[in-house]
Amino acid sequence: MFKNRKEPVLPIPSDLYDEIGELGDRVRGLREDIARIRGQYALLVQSPTSLRVDELGPSTDPREAAILTHQGLRVMDRDLDTLEKGIGWVRGPASRISLTDAAADHREQQIAAQRPPIERTR
Repeated sequence: MFKNRKEPVLPIPSDLYDEIGELGDRVRGLREDIARIRGQYALLVQSPTSLRVDELGPSTDPREAAILTHQGLRVMDRDLDTLEKGIGWVRGPASRISLTDAAADHREQQIAAQRPPIERTR
């Protein structure tokens, strides 16, 4: 089963499961940030006389630019919602995976073999 000494050290499935959960936390954080920023753009949309745009590109209305930005942020949130649901789905099967006892023992042996020897000095 474990013949190749140069084979990679297998990751611990429960650690990977935790990493998936951390991805979900980061996505939720992004969604919170997007919601906050969208709220700020909504305020800008309500104050069109306080807005202006530069003259560097094609002419555009400042309120329209704020609306387009607000809508784009909504699309980003929808995409993140899909991602968050995907993370929830993938955690189900990921939670069922573990290494066999033999694979876990082999993993520990590989890690021990990679450690440099302890140099004893007096």
